[in-house]
Order: sequence, then C-alpha cells, then structure tokens
Amino acid sequence: MLTAILLLAAATPVVVEEIVEPDPLHMTAKEINAFNAKVPRSHQYHIRCVSTVETGSLVKSSYVCRTNAQWRKLEERGNDNVRETMDHYASKAGNSN
Repeated sequence: MLTAILLLAAATPVVVEEIVEPDPLHMTAKEINAFNAKVPRSHQYHIRCVSTVETGSLVKSSYVCRTNAQWRKLEERGNDNVRETMDHYASKAGNSN
C-alpha cells in the first residue's frame, strides 16, 4: 500500500506557478502584501519597502519599495561606483611622486 502511494505521488506532476517580476513602484500596499504572501522573503521578487528620512528634515520621509533583485542591483552599482572612485584616487596618489 505504501509503495502504491509513493508511486502515485511520484507520477503526479507538480504544477509550479510562474512568478512574474512585479513593478512595486506602481503597486498599492495591499497589492504588495498580496504578492509577498505568495513568495518567501528570500525570493528575488519579494518586495521590500524602506522608509528614508529626507536630509535636513526631521519629519519628511519617503517610502520606496523594490524587489530583492532590484535592491541587490542598486547595491552592486553603488559598490562599483565607490570602487571606481577609490581606484581613481589611488592611481592619482601613486602618480604624485
């Protein structure tokens, strides 16, 4: 009996819903919550929202939502910019002799 159940389970195809990358900039909070309920936090399309305080203001802040993949891409771009700047100034310091 157990073998029959295992064989039946192995023969049944698993239907995986394809997840399309969302556009969190044009989604409401309700839509974001509904989408995030379908994907784990570690998924590349999970939407993470971050609140940042505007420089020079104690009250004004902005709320930005992006997918994990979009946040990762922004972080990589920022790291690349800093690396290029450091390399540029390191080469200038080496040429001043």
